Amino acid sequence: MFAWWGRMVYRYRFIVVAAFVTVCLGSGLFGITLGDHVTQSGFFADNSESVKASVMADDALGRDRTTHVVAVIAAPEGKTVDDPAFQKKVIDHFDQLQKDNPDEVYGWAGWLRAPTTTDPTVKRMVTEDRKHTFVSVSLKGDDDDTILNNYKALSDPDKDDDPAKNKFLMDGVDIQLAGLQPVASELTGTIGKDQQRMEVLSLPVMAVVLFFVFGGVIAAGLPLMVGGLTIAGALGIMRLVTLFAPVHFFAQPVVTLIGLGIAIDYSLFIVSRFREEIAEGYDTETAVRRTVITSGRTVMFSATLIAAALMPMLIVPQQFLRSLTYAGIASVLLAAILAVTVLPACLGVLGRHVDALSIKRFSRTKSREELENGFWGRTVVYVMQRPLVFAVPIVIVMLLLIIPLGNLKLGGFSEKYLPPTNSVRQAQENFDSLFPGFRTETITIVTKGATDSQLNQIRADAMKVPASWSPAGTRLRCGSGARPSRPTGTPASRSSRMPWSTGTPPGQRSNSFARFRCPRASRCTSVARPPWSRTPSTPSSTNSPS
Repeated sequence: MFAWWGRMVYRYRFIVVAAFVTVCLGSGLFGITLGDHVTQSGFFADNSESVKASVMADDALGRDRTTHVVAVIAAPEGKTVDDPAFQKKVIDHFDQLQKDNPDEVYGWAGWLRAPTTTDPTVKRMVTEDRKHTFVSVSLKGDDDDTILNNYKALSDPDKDDDPAKNKFLMDGVDIQLAGLQPVASELTGTIGKDQQRMEVLSLPVMAVVLFFVFGGVIAAGLPLMVGGLTIAGALGIMRLVTLFAPVHFFAQPVVTLIGLGIAIDYSLFIVSRFREEIAEGYDTETAVRRTVITSGRTVMFSATLIAAALMPMLIVPQQFLRSLTYAGIASVLLAAILAVTVLPACLGVLGRHVDALSIKRFSRTKSREELENGFWGRTVVYVMQRPLVFAVPIVIVMLLLIIPLGNLKLGGFSEKYLPPTNSVRQAQENFDSLFPGFRTETITIVTKGATDSQLNQIRADAMKVPASWSPAGTRLRCGSGARPSRPTGTPASRSSRMPWSTGTPPGQRSNSFARFRCPRASRCTSVARPPWSRTPSTPSSTNSPS
């Protein structure tokens, strides 16, 4: 099969090159807009109990919007947030923000809404020295992508300190932006910038390395060409996938990283083998055929095994992991296909000119006999004669490298992934320091079909939650109406009395704070996420666990 393929690739080499290059470039043009069609969702399984509970709670009480944007406000020098003129200026600003942007802003809340209240939760929204307070701005949207896009419509991440570019800010008042959407915007923006920086820096570095490996411009350029075509083609494939399934934004850097790396790796096999066949004295057609028979077979088997190893991830219900699987399989298989089609065809066109524009000192290809008698050939023989001497210490070193996994700490969506100098991370850390009582991420319990006595029992059981995972112990509050994120305060639209649980098990949280609500109209009992949590969970594509 591979012998026949090698003959066909050489015979129709000009057609093969023209066809594949055209298809890949066209695919790249189609996939250039992939970034506009990816999603931020996909971290939760839609059929999981936690997502079902979240959907039920959102339907009954309204979507939790309290953590979208948290504006940490500092009083001017020599004043406090109690100053009436200062309060009026800030209130007017956020009222105007809501009025001017009705399609993006749902509402806002904070201590400034009721500075004379005796409610203990609201009173904690201002520091004891009266120098700082915060405002929570809720954004419109029923899915993660719409909410994030609404935030981006109001702010320019590159101008985060310019009130003219960021509508959350105002002249003359020190405002820092924290919360879920600023963190999400910075993370996606940082990943995009880092990806561009990686591409700009890696390509020249790899070009230089390949030049010294092959000793010539033409031979070094072929792997880079295959890498570029792989990235372009894979981006088009992922753009096509977005028409049928959600694709997470992490898939785009996976295409770039894996596509470029695997394509260059496979190209090294093909180009090196072809040059060896030429050095052995074979003509161009025979060299192409023998290259495809040997290295081409290796490349295809390798790609098939990698794709097979990735496929089990498709059974995982989280769309986030499925997106990475799609990207990995598309990149690997396309790199292999191009390595056994376009690359041999190009080599067939070039023939012995593959070493053109080269430095003789580095470009001379050695025959098999010369390779066997060279440094690497002698090294292999030496190692094979002393297998235990080399195998034992290598295995020991590899086992030692496993030890750090014992201290591995897995985390969720967090500002800690941002650089320490990032303004949003600094704002979030400042918020945590000034308002430690709001460093939370709690568990929500939704009940349906429970009697009053059962509701009381659920409340009593919730009171027994260990205080060791709460800085202030377990707190439960019984109120009426809807959740804080429902600005209208209207009753829930349906009854929710069947037990579901959502959130993070207490053993996995170091800081938590619970609020107990019992809206009489809906008979809904919940241990709900308090307003303005520290690092909110990333919601699913439907609705998020609160």
